[in-house]
Amino acid sequence: MGFFKRLNIMPTKPKNKAKNTHNSKESLDIEVGSIHEELEVPVASELVFRKIWKIKRFHHTIKKRDLLDSPEFRCSVNGMTTFWNISVRFWKGANGKKVTNPLVICLNLTGSETEETGQARVRFQFGVWNAHIKHWECCPIASVVLNLQNTKELLSVGYKSLGVMERHIDPDKDVKIMVKIQIIQSDEEVHSLSQDMARLMVNEESKDTLIECYCDSENKDCEKTPLIVHSWIIRTRSDKLATRMEEQSDGKNKGMKYLLCLPEYSYGVVNELVRYIYTDKVDCADKYAAKLLPISIVYHLQGLKGLCERHLIESLTPANVANILLLADQCRCENLRKAALHYCEGSDEIKGNVHMAGKTLAWRVMEMVNPDLFMEACESIGSSSSNLDSPGTPGGSWSD
Repeated sequence: MGFFKRLNIMPTKPKNKAKNTHNSKESLDIEVGSIHEELEVPVASELVFRKIWKIKRFHHTIKKRDLLDSPEFRCSVNGMTTFWNISVRFWKGANGKKVTNPLVICLNLTGSETEETGQARVRFQFGVWNAHIKHWECCPIASVVLNLQNTKELLSVGYKSLGVMERHIDPDKDVKIMVKIQIIQSDEEVHSLSQDMARLMVNEESKDTLIECYCDSENKDCEKTPLIVHSWIIRTRSDKLATRMEEQSDGKNKGMKYLLCLPEYSYGVVNELVRYIYTDKVDCADKYAAKLLPISIVYHLQGLKGLCERHLIESLTPANVANILLLADQCRCENLRKAALHYCEGSDEIKGNVHMAGKTLAWRVMEMVNPDLFMEACESIGSSSSNLDSPGTPGGSWSD
């Protein structure tokens, strides 16, 4: 993940003890200029800019203002510079008065400078800092196509409705809003290795391996579109998967030299596994990350493991943290396990899900199958076995 920091270098004054001289007076007026950072990377589409906007004295600020704009920031890479800001706008109620919660968070392109004009796909994601558990709560990723050219015109790229609760207010009464931006230039994307491999994945020529898996409810007709792959790429990417390939001669599937049987996995999961093997990407991480993580462990796909862990950490909520904690422990993913336990710290909403009267199914399962993990989670939450029967206090909700 890429990080970008704009540096504003203040004019410096030379240390000179001499007084009342023409030279020393002149030197005090000299500005040494400023500096900014421009990144150079092999493929710009792999770079993600992350910007954090701290709104000071949040409640006081939004009460006094009808609109709020962040300072402008720039994202500069490989000769292309884009300028952005984040803005806060307010809904209006039936009486015409502004509604201060939820907020409308907008991402605006304020200008661009580029050596080559053309279309680009921009992926962005908003988040708000949970000050109680020190964790980013992220909205779903959104995507738009823009025509990038040399311009200073303001363009609204997208917005989200965002609920700010007490857990988002830090001890200084500030709120942090985060945005991640990824800019994918069309020509670059078309000619990248990942895209070349994606084209190879859908090209039926020279494929010689048939994958067998079960048809799930969303892919009932999967037998009509069987998964076939190149044996060489399976061998290159995973020695463990390669050991499950068997030679075959099937009259029905001419040209298929090998059969890879994965009967324990659904068509949708295997399809995303194949996509990762070819392109290093997963299209439906929201849906399949939890299912792909154990597969990445079994077949020694470290890149897939990291991708799934990052996505699951970013998608933690009070409703799913128990399931993710169980999964992390099962797969021995220490980073994910620590993140899930840290997410539980001091959360009244999670405490409400754990107490005996309203304990959710995932917490009950954890208590039965892994009592040590359950007790560790309770310690993080701030509970103990003696107070789990007491009613919890539900926290606020995330508004998207």
